[in-house]
Amino acid sequence: MPTLLVCLLVVSALLQGPGAPAGRSKPERPPTLAELRDELSAPRPEARKSAVRRLAELGTQEAYASLLSALEDPEGIVADEAQIRASGARDARQFAELLGPAGLRSREAGVPARAAEALGRATIPLEARVFEKALRGADAETARMLCWSVERLAAARRLTGDLAALAADLVEYADGRSAPEARGAALLALRFLDTRAAESRTLACAAAREPALRCAALLAARDWTEIAATRFGTGLAADPEASVRAGAVELLARTTGRDAALALVDRLEREDRSRLRWRILVHLRSLSGADHGFDAEKWREWARQRAGTVATGEPRGGGPVGDTRVALAGLPLVSDRVAFLIDLSGSMWGAKVAGRTRKEIVDAQLGKALLALPKTAHFNVIPYTSEAFPWEKRLVPAEPARIRNAIEDFERCRRSGRGNVWAGIEAALLDPDLDAVVVLTDGVPTGGPHGDFDLMVALLLERNRFRNVAFDSILVDAPRGRIPGWAALAAESGGRSTTVELAALAADDGHTSPGGG
Repeated sequence: MPTLLVCLLVVSALLQGPGAPAGRSKPERPPTLAELRDELSAPRPEARKSAVRRLAELGTQEAYASLLSALEDPEGIVADEAQIRASGARDARQFAELLGPAGLRSREAGVPARAAEALGRATIPLEARVFEKALRGADAETARMLCWSVERLAAARRLTGDLAALAADLVEYADGRSAPEARGAALLALRFLDTRAAESRTLACAAAREPALRCAALLAARDWTEIAATRFGTGLAADPEASVRAGAVELLARTTGRDAALALVDRLEREDRSRLRWRILVHLRSLSGADHGFDAEKWREWARQRAGTVATGEPRGGGPVGDTRVALAGLPLVSDRVAFLIDLSGSMWGAKVAGRTRKEIVDAQLGKALLALPKTAHFNVIPYTSEAFPWEKRLVPAEPARIRNAIEDFERCRRSGRGNVWAGIEAALLDPDLDAVVVLTDGVPTGGPHGDFDLMVALLLERNRFRNVAFDSILVDAPRGRIPGWAALAAESGGRSTTVELAALAADDGHTSPGGG
């Protein structure tokens, strides 16, 4: 071997250190606890999120305590990561940290609710005493998350200890004067711990003044026998609130008997809300395998002959088609009480097709949809960036002057920023008359309190249990990985999700102006 080559190999081995194989780089040293703690203060949210993940992987008591500090991070992607990782506590000592000042007893806004929700995803058994008395003094959001966690843990048989004492706390809370959604959550948790107490409170909630409690009662009645559930659902199917009638429809559709089918047909004949009529039609199609449209007499004839659980044919379609005369970006609308949420984040202004920005293309699509609304409809338009900017505080009638104003106002809108869809949905849900939300977005939320999309979907569905609002979504040039999450949100709420390419929207010849139509 030439002398020069031997010398080079020796020098290389010396540089790599003793014991290092020739030709291989030294393995990267894993970060220390101190380094990961420092990384929690890094300027980039992505770096802080990575630090949370690696602290969870470290798994020590000190590392777990450190990751909990990220629950108060102002960036949703970081705080969500901490919330998700917090549920992976490995023993009672670590869960004690989650129950302490860094979690459930934190004074930072939003942190106790995050800790309360994380408890429900624990993978190890938890003592019921963790939740005993915790409801007292908790804010409404935290209390609702605590009850939801009890419900999930009890359903998974991961609650141990004195369950009777916890049931007594839930009874006290359900009977109290807290927010109706939190009391409804207490009822839904109670049914796993004390069936008799839950049944009596279900009957009381059915007669409550607050619609959210009546919706909770309908959810609780899903555990009842078919005869009892059918009678209960039929009794609330004519409720004055559309959200409650929607809950009754879902309860009746879960049963298989003739009386439930007849109750659905009666509701179809009497219902004046467009979205609910379509929802009932979906269920009747699925139950029967037939399609009689909105012909109540033909459906009634089918229902009278119904004797058991077997459908007479294959279900037709998984969702409503809607009125094809009224559509946004190709998605037919099935609701006449609808809020249009438009994502105005940075992507809305960047891409251009045929010289028009995404915003200009959406201007035309929204204008066409609004101009086609029937006079009986009520609507709102809610653009959102890092916050929501509702055109009106509540839904307004689809009168020509209001439609023109909405189109002109949206065309003038030049707001831009991050895409906080959570803020847009929260603004929409403030309207009790709403029964559907249509979100037009690129599919990638980039701001707001929640950056983990799967967690956000779970939280929205939990909140929607007491509202029964349908979430429709139109995903424009969305990444493939985001599509399933939006589809799940739509499917679980009775809505629909569709994808569309910007070029296809631009090619649509429906460009309108406020004076058109």
